[in-house]
Amino acid sequence: MIPFYILFVTLLNSVRSSSAITIGSVTVTQIRDATAPNQNSNAYVVTSSKVREGFLVDTGVTNSTTSKLISVYQEQVLSTTKPPKFVFVTHGHPDHLGGIALIQQVYPTTPIYVITQQVAKEAVQWMNFSCTNGFSSAAQCAVNYSKVLRVLTSPRTQLAFNDRYAQINAFSVIVKGESSYAGLLGVTVASKFYWLFTGDAISILSHLFISNFFDNQILPASDDALCAWAGNMQASVCELQLSRREPKIFPGHGPISDVSSYEKDVARNVAWLRSIRNLTFNSCNKTYISDEMLRIFPEFGQTNFASIGALNMHVPADANSVGCNCTNDSPTICPVYHAPPTCMHLDINDTDTTLACSMRSTVWWPKGILKWILN
Repeated sequence: MIPFYILFVTLLNSVRSSSAITIGSVTVTQIRDATAPNQNSNAYVVTSSKVREGFLVDTGVTNSTTSKLISVYQEQVLSTTKPPKFVFVTHGHPDHLGGIALIQQVYPTTPIYVITQQVAKEAVQWMNFSCTNGFSSAAQCAVNYSKVLRVLTSPRTQLAFNDRYAQINAFSVIVKGESSYAGLLGVTVASKFYWLFTGDAISILSHLFISNFFDNQILPASDDALCAWAGNMQASVCELQLSRREPKIFPGHGPISDVSSYEKDVARNVAWLRSIRNLTFNSCNKTYISDEMLRIFPEFGQTNFASIGALNMHVPADANSVGCNCTNDSPTICPVYHAPPTCMHLDINDTDTTLACSMRSTVWWPKGILKWILN
């Protein structure tokens, strides 16, 4: 047993745009893109000073971010040749996959895992889409993702980590947002603490993608899935409040969150979802919607929200579906207001957590995760 628990946060310089948390012998370092830390995806290094080994969670999208990820890993394991035990990719978005090309170049033997075959399939679809449209580099597009991405079949042995004070768990989730399938990675440290890597299932201070892009290429007939996503985020707050451990949330976008700030982070995410679906039900103008979202949520920092296509296929239903007769982004606002479908998790007041907590069993918070957190 570790005789006492030491928790400290070391903020590295802004050039490195990373922060580290160490508990006992285990350190997790968040690597952020210095040019747009709340917009571009995060990547993580987890290492042990006891056994000098580690693993990576997601890969970043730019070479500078991935190079930083590799550099921090090498510094912490005191080796430029010892490969990471594995890479866990939370979901199939290109901004979380983009560093695979460089990681494979440096560490060709390191296995790269996803939680399910659905995640692997979506990753291939997304990279094909990104490469076809010129969003990814030649090196990123040269990777055969269908072969490189391995589906977890035996997490206990595949997610091996030889520091006995850290236990790793992987959970499958369905996020009917831009990525329909995703995985959460949990690390219990020294029995008292746990870290949860959420990918885009929960982001902090970064806009949420909300489409079923690869399900059928059309907008869904209802936003039941969006409603369930909001319910899941609310339910996760309840799980943390019930837990017997001290949690840290490591999101796919934005800064690290803890139990004291996480409830506010989730409430802000739910408010964001509520606002954007109100706007997209009643406006045909993406620029107007983007400007309004930035006005309401300026701290989310997505200044290029409209230009990157984040409102193309990213809404649960559009103004056309409620008879707004959109033509060439007009009208800006529908002449008659249409309320989105009723959703218990989006219609309740932000401060009312009673309903969300009582509904925990009805949303898709992964089975088994509560048992893991509480034990």
